[in-house]
Amino acid sequence: MSTETTLKIPAIHCGGCAQTVTRTLEALPSVKVTEVDTATKLARVQFDESAVGLDRIREALDEVGFSPDD
Repeated sequence: MSTETTLKIPAIHCGGCAQTVTRTLEALPSVKVTEVDTATKLARVQFDESAVGLDRIREALDEVGFSPDD
């Protein structure tokens, strides 16, 4: 079952940041980034909860310096 969430990621400032966020998340199993908006600093993510949890998604972002707000 696919779940969609929106993450606020304050450290996103440019297209390079958006690419890093997208590459990092899409390296996880069953994760698809549908949008990263540098103006609003939001990332929309679809994922299969049976393959990866939201905690792991947040952890992956933390590891590359793009910690999402709670």
